[in-house]
This record gives sequence, C-alpha cells and structure tokens, in this order.
Amino acid sequence: ASHSNDFFGWSVATSADGNTIVVGALNDKHPDSADDSGVVYVFDRVGTTFTEVGIITGSYASHADDNFGISVATSADGNTIVVGSHNDELLGSADSSGVVYVFDRVGTTFTEVGIITGSYASHADDNFGISVATSADGNTIVVGSHNDELLGSADSSGVVYVFDRVGTTFTEVGILTGSNANDLNDFFGISVATSADGNIIVVGANSDETSGANTGVVYVFDRVGNDFNEVG
Repeated sequence: ASHSNDFFGWSVATSADGNTIVVGALNDKHPDSADDSGVVYVFDRVGTTFTEVGIITGSYASHADDNFGISVATSADGNTIVVGSHNDELLGSADSSGVVYVFDRVGTTFTEVGIITGSYASHADDNFGISVATSADGNTIVVGSHNDELLGSADSSGVVYVFDRVGTTFTEVGILTGSNANDLNDFFGISVATSADGNIIVVGANSDETSGANTGVVYVFDRVGNDFNEVG
C-alpha cells in the first residue's frame, strides 16, 4: 500500500482488546491481481509495536475494481474476519452484485471459510458488502447491500441481510428493510452495526428521510429468534 490511490485505511476494525487491527485498502492489489482488486492487512500490537501478520484477499477478488476491503469487521478475539467486496461478483451473478468473505485465523494463517451473498443481491450494482458487522463470537454476520431492493420497492432502496454461522455453514436468517426505506436511492444498509450478542442491529439509510430530502434515517432492530423487529 505505497502506490497512488491505494486507499489504505478505507475501512478498519479491531478486536475487543485492541491488539488485532484489520485494515482495508480497497484500491490496493496483490502483484498478480488487477488494479483496485483490493487487499486487507492484519496487524498485531504488542505495546507500541505493530507487526503486519496477514495479507488477505478473496477467491474471486482478483479483478479490476472488485474493491475487496471496502468494509471489514472482526470478532472480539480477532480470529474471525469479515470482508466486504462490494464490486465483486460470484460466477453467474451480474457485475458488482457484491460478495462477502469470512476468514478464520489460527496463529498467522488466515483461511477463507465462507463466501456469502444475499437472496436478492445477484443484480448489477447491488453492492452487497458495502458494509459489514459481526457479533463478538463471529457467529452473527450483518451485511448491507445499499443498492439492492426487495420486490415491490424502488431501485436502490436498500436491503440488509443477517447470517448465522455454524461451523463453515452460513445461513441467511434475516432480510431487513426500514419503514420508510422503500423509495428510490434511500440506501438502507450503507452502514451497519450490531451488539456483542448480535441481537440489536443498527442500520443507516443516509438518503432516506422522514421529512425534507435526504436528511438520513437510522433504524434499530431487535432480534428474537429469527424475527427482526424495528424498534427505533
């Protein structure tokens, strides 16, 4: 990340103790990958020494402008790392539909254990993975897809997906949108966060409004089982 426009630091995350730091450089690239494919770096901290211990990319994230690292999240222990690649796509999906990758860390080995996309996030420019969050144990993963939309909603109204992890199986258990987030370019899911237990989910919709234009709205959901209730 020493070249023009690598954008090291576009996204960052840290373990609960602050001793594992994850950094996205969405326009960086590995030597054998295309421009702006994206790279994520992992650093360990001991005192005031920060050592680079991991350089990560995703299985499909080697093409121009995939932007692997647009978003990053990590579990409390730093051993589960979630990376969004919003301009990436799986085989059979349209350009920039978006992909999220999950890595497990053992020592200084980072293994890709999950490749995730959403039920509706297979169309061009859905941008699944523009934002990601994870619970403390890494077993609840929240993904924003701000240019996606549900059936009957306007283009780019936005969708958020929730996945539960068991081992290396990632199951989609929730598809969220907001009360007012069904209009053109509301961008519900541009940002996401979750509580340590994964039962409170916060979603930004920066071009949504309750009055005025594009003033922005934040929605809060409580999870009970696989029910997600908008409470704020």
